[in-house]
Amino acid sequence: MKPTLNERSCGAEDCGCDTALGFSEEEVAQAAQIKRFSECLQADAALRTRLSGGKGLSPEQEAWIRKIGIELKLTDVAFLWEHPLEVSAYLMFALKGREGELSEDVMAIVGKYPLLELWGKYTQSRCCLDEFLEKWGQVASEHEKFNAWRKRRVASAKSELGFFGMRIGHPVFAFELNAGCSVGCWFCSFATDKLSGTLDYPAQRDEVMSIVRQCGDIFGKEMAMMSLPYYRTEPHDNPHYIDFLKDFEQETGAVMCTSTAVCHDIEWVKNLLEYYQKREDGQIYYWPRLSILTLDMLRKVYDAFTPMETKDIELLIQVKDHQRPKVTGGRILQEQAGLRGVEDLSQDDRLSAAAAVPQGTIACVSGFDINLVTRTIMIFGPCYTSEKWPYGFRVYGQANYTSEKDFEAVIKDLVERTMFLSPPADHILKFRDDIVFRPTEAGFDLATAHQLHHFKGRSKCGPLGEMIAAGESTYAQILKTLHKEHKVNTFILRAAVQQLFDDGFIDEIYVSVG
Repeated sequence: MKPTLNERSCGAEDCGCDTALGFSEEEVAQAAQIKRFSECLQADAALRTRLSGGKGLSPEQEAWIRKIGIELKLTDVAFLWEHPLEVSAYLMFALKGREGELSEDVMAIVGKYPLLELWGKYTQSRCCLDEFLEKWGQVASEHEKFNAWRKRRVASAKSELGFFGMRIGHPVFAFELNAGCSVGCWFCSFATDKLSGTLDYPAQRDEVMSIVRQCGDIFGKEMAMMSLPYYRTEPHDNPHYIDFLKDFEQETGAVMCTSTAVCHDIEWVKNLLEYYQKREDGQIYYWPRLSILTLDMLRKVYDAFTPMETKDIELLIQVKDHQRPKVTGGRILQEQAGLRGVEDLSQDDRLSAAAAVPQGTIACVSGFDINLVTRTIMIFGPCYTSEKWPYGFRVYGQANYTSEKDFEAVIKDLVERTMFLSPPADHILKFRDDIVFRPTEAGFDLATAHQLHHFKGRSKCGPLGEMIAAGESTYAQILKTLHKEHKVNTFILRAAVQQLFDDGFIDEIYVSVG
């Protein structure tokens, strides 16, 4: 069965991740408190410094910790500040059910702290997100050209982004209810412009739902269900955001996710929790995700909600002094070479190597960004952040529509101009712009920031790799030259190029975008 967002709490069918499955009430409460203590340490540098320095809690810190519902003994959760790297590795492997692959040193720490083992097992039992995202990326579209294009974006992301590319679900649509963003996070990877307008949803509800239906009619209902209700905007900026979520769910059957950085508006957060966690169908969804920008914001959330009330949602700590590195794109653009050509992370060492490789992007959609305010459509897909693509996604095409009446014609035309089943004969044939080409005696290697791909076949295809790497000839010209000057079989050449194309190694920026 194809996965949808509303089959289980995490969206994965029969994953057994219902809240507290197999755990006592006491264990669930302990897991919720560990989660909250971990968030405190991430957000509060003074707390982190004092505990890691062996000084214990100050009277003020002790009072605050107890006030926000943490009753655990410090000695029982000391692993949070004494062994942060080992804890991170354990949780990462626990999510995959691969604890047995960890070193004896890490497992010795786990054995020393029963609450760490509990936290790992609890996290594992309630979250099958990686498996769900992988299934999402495999769902096929009814539209042949789009389906082939999206498959190439999935393959490209795995090649270009390594471990992080394996965890992308590749949603198909992002519906923007605002133009710009009022928050202006200092680290915004998309460097979104200031808020300039919001969708009058009550007045345009019929138009919006018509567009949603058209997306399903053109690309398949399953594709329409794989949508986000924002992308480069802040949901809070539109006062009718939750109304849109409800209408979308009624129209498609899918429950859309939410990430917000306006967490100091407690009433807003309560309304989101009401939608996601107090439902007639009894389902609990792991949303909203709260981006915590300051320690004061975290304090407000903790004052309003108990550890049990936030145990099923992510509080993503985004304070400036957080130790987790930001993706260096958008407002903090800094091009990184990563480990280009040095490491091959295509095998089972992805998890252990992930911490050593910079995350290349926060982008995840392989499809369409539809701004319902500006009436623009953009085709885009995730890539490694660079000066050329500073927001971590490639733009393959853009267009404007005037209303729901011409939306179908506009998006179909955009697809025809940008998505192909084979490389167009009259376009320059070249490798993806992140790839470093290296000729070898047997053929050539393609190096990305995370992986090294090997290709053999020089004896059958001649200098095919060199001609593609040069980026000076069209597909038709390459076929003609190799056949005429190197006596290469045209059928073999076409098969080789098609394979490179299907695997996402060929550049597909066919139209100029501003």
